[in-house]
Amino acid sequence: MTKADRLLAAALVCVALAASPVAGARGAEKARSSTVVVRGPSGTVRAPLDRNRTYRIQGLRGTVVVVVEDCSVRVAESSCRDRLCIRTGRVDGVGEAIACVPNGVIVTIVEGGRDDLDAVVR
Repeated sequence: MTKADRLLAAALVCVALAASPVAGARGAEKARSSTVVVRGPSGTVRAPLDRNRTYRIQGLRGTVVVVVEDCSVRVAESSCRDRLCIRTGRVDGVGEAIACVPNGVIVTIVEGGRDDLDAVVR
């Protein structure tokens, strides 16, 4: 490795370290403007992603417990057999979703309060 290579590597590390707080601040700002949308047979719940809260949603086969904490959302409990919704874990990005198909519950993260649909199929 030449002296120029070491200098370039050091410069790249400095730029990466300087950019990380900026990226973190943008992520926190985006989380503040994101909304969790929980759709179930009993209706739709909308909640800010940056407020810690637990929701009990009545599904087709029982209760689904959705937890919003630390700017992320997860399904903590479900009455479905396979519990794939629980194993999905936490999601925190706009457009990410968790689905509990047997209970008919879908959890999505949307930007702001917008919930634009591409299509509806019945």
